[in-house]
Amino acid sequence: MYEKIVNWYLSCRAVPYWYILLTDCCIVLFSGIVGYTVNHGLPSTSGQLGRLVLAVCAYLPCYLVGFRLFHTYSGIIRQTTIEDLMRTSSSLIVGIVLIMILRSYFHTDAIIIPFRFRDLVLQTLLAIVLMCGLRITAKVFYDIYLRRNGKNGVYGLSSNALLDREMKYLLPREPIKVDMEAIQKEMCGKRILVTGGAGSIGSELAWLLASCKPDLLVLVDQAETPLHDVRLKMKREWPDVFCVTIVTSICHSHRMERIFQEYQPEIIFHAAAYKHVPMMEDNPVESILNNVDGTRKLADLAIRYHVGKFVMISTDKAVNPTNVMGCSKRICEIYCQSLAKADAGSCQFITTRFGNVLGSNGSVIPIFREQIRRGGPVTVTHPNITRYFMLIPEACRLVLEAATIGHGGEIFAFDMGEQVRIVDLAKRMIQLSGRHDIKIKFSGLRPGEKLYEEVLNQEETVLPTSNPKIKIAKVREYDFNEAKCQIDKLIAVAQTYDAAGTVGMMKRIVPEYTTALLSESN
Repeated sequence: MYEKIVNWYLSCRAVPYWYILLTDCCIVLFSGIVGYTVNHGLPSTSGQLGRLVLAVCAYLPCYLVGFRLFHTYSGIIRQTTIEDLMRTSSSLIVGIVLIMILRSYFHTDAIIIPFRFRDLVLQTLLAIVLMCGLRITAKVFYDIYLRRNGKNGVYGLSSNALLDREMKYLLPREPIKVDMEAIQKEMCGKRILVTGGAGSIGSELAWLLASCKPDLLVLVDQAETPLHDVRLKMKREWPDVFCVTIVTSICHSHRMERIFQEYQPEIIFHAAAYKHVPMMEDNPVESILNNVDGTRKLADLAIRYHVGKFVMISTDKAVNPTNVMGCSKRICEIYCQSLAKADAGSCQFITTRFGNVLGSNGSVIPIFREQIRRGGPVTVTHPNITRYFMLIPEACRLVLEAATIGHGGEIFAFDMGEQVRIVDLAKRMIQLSGRHDIKIKFSGLRPGEKLYEEVLNQEETVLPTSNPKIKIAKVREYDFNEAKCQIDKLIAVAQTYDAAGTVGMMKRIVPEYTTALLSESN
């Protein structure tokens, strides 16, 4: 019971914004009645209680204007700061000023029960005390909890204990909803293969698919230890699901073909890829040999073994790419989409694009968390850098829904809301830690890094789907034979380990790809 109460209290949705607004309104109404009673006496108040309540309610919109101007309801009250208390007090002062304007210029005292200036002042003072007191009390209880659980605030806790709490706090919006019933119907009883099954996205897909009761779940990854962890969790939480874990690389043609022969997958979720931008800038050849050649081999096997659906996980970095990783994923999109067009009906190739995933391996969250634990500084590349963010479960559910509604050849772009400034993310994490001595240091943009990401380029348009959060990107189409010829040449160059030649070929396939590495190599 204690754990449930704590989890409720610490989740961002424990006190929705409109709850806070409603509570503040009740405080203002209560303060108005108490203030009038103190000044006029209980008998006078009792005799005209109805008119008094009507008057207090009539003036309430003036205070609501102040709440709106200062956004008193939009903060997380357990993280209240002096600035929040000042905003709360200022909003009430705005309210009393507006009421005085109404009384002076519109003679509202002639319409409703007269409120003297000292009545309004007392009401406002009481409301300030109660509203600020509520916020301070919430913060005190939260701080007590943090002190009980670690000397470094929440960052004294384990990473697993932190994850859900961090994600909901750092992305304070309503979760994205999907039609899980339709997804379960589509996946139930199917033989499903997940590549990259030990990664952040692949493992989450595995948990969601396991809940859909597939006939067979095959998880492939070359990371032995993380895949072993996934295997243990699968046995513990879904013992009835027939799950096979295989340690290998998707680039091993003969091994992958044996897997297709033995397990005959009906649906493939392709989440295996090298994804770290700075690493791939230094290793463009490996990016092509793993991301592009691995995807090509899987796609060809999907055709040969009559797979029903092939769902590829792409990225918003594939749009107008400025780095090797993003360009490699765009080339993967080109191959799958052109293959779907050339081989219509045999296998439905579906691509999904989304932005950064909060808490995924290598994302800024674990990095910031560790920097805070060490006492800082928290390093951000640029003060104006922004990114789209989603929660891991949100991204995976949207992938599953795209797989359900897709018919082949689509590139689905996910609506991820507004971009988030990375420096704001860092500030929220520092605030969450309960520490005030952590500094933020700007280190400069890394090679291939954009200030902002795009889900579509300027020439792309979108079509709606049954889910308002999923759009179909209308992208430039490629002839399969031409695309295959170019990609074959690209892979052949990469196999010679010629980095400059590899990047040059990437530029010819994706003309919108711009990179400093290319200019240096030429």
